[in-house]
Amino acid sequence: MRLITCCSFKGGAGKTTALMGLCSALASGGRTVALFEADENRPLSTWKENALRNDTWDERCEVLVADELPALEDAYEMAERQGYDYALADTHGGSSELNNTIIASSDFLLVPTMLTPLDIDEALATYRYIIELLLAENLHSHTAILQQRVSMGRITASQRSGIELLSALPLCDTPMFERDAFAAMKKRGMLHRTLAGMETSPGLRLPARNYRKAMDEMIALGRYVETALGA
Repeated sequence: MRLITCCSFKGGAGKTTALMGLCSALASGGRTVALFEADENRPLSTWKENALRNDTWDERCEVLVADELPALEDAYEMAERQGYDYALADTHGGSSELNNTIIASSDFLLVPTMLTPLDIDEALATYRYIIELLLAENLHSHTAILQQRVSMGRITASQRSGIELLSALPLCDTPMFERDAFAAMKKRGMLHRTLAGMETSPGLRLPARNYRKAMDEMIALGRYVETALGA
């Protein structure tokens, strides 16, 4: 089992959105996924509840509470015992022993960021913290920046400067653009299951195009991660 973690010390950076999208991409490819919920606000549990209500949950996935070290250890042991292909961890904001343990145990670390100066500063601080922690523990994990909510239209001068700054670090091949499909995931449920339902409804085929593009971006992200992990 490979552990992939979305990590940012800033709230609202898009960790949970990235994790939900990546989970859908992996599940749509036949992978089984355990979701470790380290955020005490339980956004993944709420996501699953909404998905079950909308019949958009994939039974190849499961949410396991991991908001304390003993719970994390139990969740990891359970996921390994049940043979999940991947575990995805959603960290909470700030540094803590729990976050440090998740980071040190991860095979791949995604640092999502929007293209505002504040978000980029926080992403750089998170990236620096991760690298220093891994070096101190003599560990290696793939680490990459994931650009979030990138405009599909004209990029501002400030955003262009931000992209140039981030380009000095490992960047995911495909950013997550500012799409309604991503914003609606928490309420509608898993992206690939929502898309499948929309494509069978004549009245939703045009909006489904936006969801198909979002799904393609997530599949590209999944390929990027799996390639880096040698899967």
